[in-house]
Amino acid sequence: MYYRRPRTLARFCKGVLPHLLRGADGRRAVGFVADIVETDHWNSFDRFRETTRTIVRHYEAAGADTQVYRIPTGGRIGSGRWIVHEAEDILAATAEVIRPVRRRVLDYAKNPWHVIQWTSSTPPGGMTNRLVVIDTKDELNARRAGSLAGWMVLTRMWPADILKQLTEKCAAGVICDRPVPRLPDAVGWTKFGSGGINIENAATRLVGLAVSENQGKMLRKLARKHGALTLRTNVQVRKYVGSHDVISGIVVGRDDPQDEVWAVAHSTETGAHDNASGGGVCLEIAHLLEGLIAQGVLPRPRRSIRLLHGYECYGFFNYVENVRRLQTPLAGVCLDSMGARPGLCGGRLEWHDTIPMSAGFVDRVGETVVRAALDLSNPGYKLHHEPFMSTADTLLGDPKYGFPCPWLATHYGRGRKALNFYHSSADTIGVLSPRGLAVCAAAMAGYLYYLADAASPDLLDLASAETKWTLKRIRALGRKRSPEQAQYLADRHRTSLERLGRWMWGGDRSEILSHLSSCREEVGRAVEGAPRAKRPVRKRVPAAAKRIPRRTVPISPTPENTPAPIAERIRASKLKPWALFWADGNRNLAQIARAVSCETGKEAAV
Repeated sequence: MYYRRPRTLARFCKGVLPHLLRGADGRRAVGFVADIVETDHWNSFDRFRETTRTIVRHYEAAGADTQVYRIPTGGRIGSGRWIVHEAEDILAATAEVIRPVRRRVLDYAKNPWHVIQWTSSTPPGGMTNRLVVIDTKDELNARRAGSLAGWMVLTRMWPADILKQLTEKCAAGVICDRPVPRLPDAVGWTKFGSGGINIENAATRLVGLAVSENQGKMLRKLARKHGALTLRTNVQVRKYVGSHDVISGIVVGRDDPQDEVWAVAHSTETGAHDNASGGGVCLEIAHLLEGLIAQGVLPRPRRSIRLLHGYECYGFFNYVENVRRLQTPLAGVCLDSMGARPGLCGGRLEWHDTIPMSAGFVDRVGETVVRAALDLSNPGYKLHHEPFMSTADTLLGDPKYGFPCPWLATHYGRGRKALNFYHSSADTIGVLSPRGLAVCAAAMAGYLYYLADAASPDLLDLASAETKWTLKRIRALGRKRSPEQAQYLADRHRTSLERLGRWMWGGDRSEILSHLSSCREEVGRAVEGAPRAKRPVRKRVPAAAKRIPRRTVPISPTPENTPAPIAERIRASKLKPWALFWADGNRNLAQIARAVSCETGKEAAV
């Protein structure tokens, strides 16, 4: 639906954005990506600490302030909190066929993707095992308990899904050759879990390795030709109580530096596109903004811009929950998987909305800035405005504890399929476009700077634009929609206006509050006058549905650290994890069910 640019935002895109585009240096951004991925791609905590030093050095060179927040590994088991259970350094890993022929299979030193994350070590000097091929759960379940003792299992199944069965059958280890689409020589990034092994399988100790599709075919061919193969594997890792970092580069605000706008990007990821590219863009934003400020082209923004790098949600969620600040960030963005060469992503650049119950005005602001940037300098992208999709980091859009957090990415290609090299050893510097990274950096620098520097005139313009946008959507509902849909739109409008109130800076406070009140009233009148479908016969609402749930911790729980019975109940509900965010302490269960129904288009039971 058409969105008319607020006047102040239109002036910003015309006056400030060209400076950002001229100053953005795509080759410098590629250099930042290369420096990050040089240590991150080893997927080892000792090398992650080197990445921290690299990122800090680049921010200091840009003139930005830096902070490092260290998160200890471990935490409450079964709490549902997002924790990394332990640190792990990978020292070495090799595998070779030793009988009846000799053939080298893999070497971590040459390709770090060969080690499954959270693998255990072999005994010192390695271990010798027979190889068995098992590619389906039916085959695996047909084996009796203990029948794989001393065997190494070669499989195309995702190892985390079969850990329990492999343990029950007493397998010594697993080698995964799950194919990477149309890249048979690429090794997929394989894990036993994200923050660690799922608590249901916490006692599991299994050696885990990964090979390419072609390497798997080679092993299968040898097994068919010679019968059983004997492998020698040597995997040496060090597990310990360690830590991981959330690194901040801060463009400090001139008037209210404690009020912040955030961008989040992953470090500790193995690929150049996913997601050293996000980290490289953050570093380029700092160099770009601090450079233009030093040259006198731009004034320092009123508020601070914080650019964060961390161990995905395991870093950011802990940071939001445990670092004390006067108030939540104003707004932000997730920079995950950016700057792919247009020929690889079909020219598809996507701007994903924040969570539906968050302050959605940022969706329109970001889309406006990105479109304006592409109009001025386009490396071959076409912008696609997409609905919210959790990366899980975008769950930072939690309106009670977080901030509205849309997502910019070149994650998908034609047919909205993940790019072929996603989460594989083919995700190298060569997949990136310097011009693509430059336009992403300039657009996101513009989005962050506009929000960080906005004052009362911008607030008034954005409030009016959001009101017009909401009124159009209410009028477009037609007579076939329920009155709940109109109220749902009004609730989202109210959330945006409540958040926008925090941008008040200068002007007559009473006039500004009066304008915001008038906007809410105008939408309220539209809801009352919206076309109404014939009211359905309402089912009796149980008394329990009038209860108001109150959340005590931020962000939705992770199944990895949730007891199995509770995790199963959550899965059985078939609700998206962010449905929890409707529980804002004001809505009862019946109102939450109606909001979820409007969001998903499917009736949610109370």
